Amino acid sequence: MIRFEQVTKRFPDGTVAVSNLDLDIDAGRITVLVGASGCGKTTTLRMINRMIEPTGGRILIDGKDVHDSDPPTLRRQIGYVIQQAGLFPHRTVARNIATVPLLLGWSRKKAKARALELLEMVGLPAEHANRYPHQLSGGQQQRVGVARALAADPPILLMDEPFSAVDPVVRAALQDELLTLQKDLRKTIVFVTHDIDEAIRLGDKVGVFRPGGGLVQYDTPERLLAAPKDAYVDDFLGTDRGLRRLSTVSAVALTAVDGPAVTEHTPVGRARQIAAQHDSEWLLVLDPHTHPRGWAKVADLPETGDVTGAAVTPIGRVFQLEEDSMRGALDSAVMSPAGLAVAVDGAGRLVGTVSLASIHASTP
Repeated sequence: MIRFEQVTKRFPDGTVAVSNLDLDIDAGRITVLVGASGCGKTTTLRMINRMIEPTGGRILIDGKDVHDSDPPTLRRQIGYVIQQAGLFPHRTVARNIATVPLLLGWSRKKAKARALELLEMVGLPAEHANRYPHQLSGGQQQRVGVARALAADPPILLMDEPFSAVDPVVRAALQDELLTLQKDLRKTIVFVTHDIDEAIRLGDKVGVFRPGGGLVQYDTPERLLAAPKDAYVDDFLGTDRGLRRLSTVSAVALTAVDGPAVTEHTPVGRARQIAAQHDSEWLLVLDPHTHPRGWAKVADLPETGDVTGAAVTPIGRVFQLEEDSMRGALDSAVMSPAGLAVAVDGAGRLVGTVSLASIHASTP
C-alpha cells in the first residue's frame, strides 16, 4: 500500500500544489487521480517516486518512507508511463523496453527475451522489436511505453495521462488493454487523468482534487456517482452523472427474452405473424448463423417471398450481458428503432432482446 500522511508541496513561488494530503492507495488496484489542470494530481503522482519532493508530511510504500530510499534505486522499482510514451528516439523498441532491466544488471539475452514477452503482452507483433519509435503510431508507442514500465516487473505503476495524446478510438483500445493486463498482473496502479469518463472506467477508486491541491472525495466510482460529496464534485461529474453511473453497473442482472427476430429466409407471411405476436413495427433480421444484421420495418416488407430483399436499418450497437454495463445496454436500446437492446453472446450470436422498461427496472 502507498500512504500519504499530511503531505504538502509548496513551490518556491509560494504556490501550494498539494495541501495536507492524507490518502491510502490500495495494493493491487487501480487508483485514479482526477481533476482540472493545476489541482495537484500530477504533483501527487510524482512525489511517489521522488521526481518531486514534498515540503511536508510523509509518503510510505509498504510502511517504508520513500525519503529513506535512494531516488534512482526507488525509480527502478516503480514503472512510469507518461503522455506520448517518452521513448528514446535513438533506441529500438526492444532496447527501449529493456532499459531498466539492463540498468539492474540483467544480461542482454534475458532483457531481450523479456522485451519480446512484453511486446506480445501489450498486443504488438514481435517484428516491432527492431523498429524505432518514429516508425510506430501513437497508440503503438503508448503500448511500448507500458511495456517498458512493466519490464522489471515492478509492483507499482505510475501513469501520468498516458492516453490523452491519442484519438478516442485508440484511447478506448488502450484502456481495454490496461484493464485486461491488470486482471492478470494485479499491479498497484496510480493513474492521473483530467477525463472523468476515463477515471470512472478504469478506477477501482477515484480521488477528485480541487484547485489548490485538496482531495475533495476519494471513493469507488459507484459511490462517487451516487453521492457526490459537495457541489464541486457534482459539477465536475457533469450533468449526465446518471448515465455515467450506469457504466458502473453490470448488465448481468438483465434478462434477455425472445424478441421479434427472423432469419433472412423467413417467409414474409411468417415474419408478419412474428411481428404481430410481439406487437412490433420492426423485425430483427438475422443471418444464417443467428448474427443480428439489422432492423427491418414490417410496413416495408415485400408482399411475397422472404425477408432477404427487405431494406435493413443498421443495428447501431449490440451488447453482452456478462461483459457490458447497463450504459451499454441502454445505448443499444436507444440506438434501436424498435427501442430494444440486442444481446449477443461472445461469438456475436443473438441471445435475446431487452426493453427500455426492463433496463430501467433492473437499474439500482
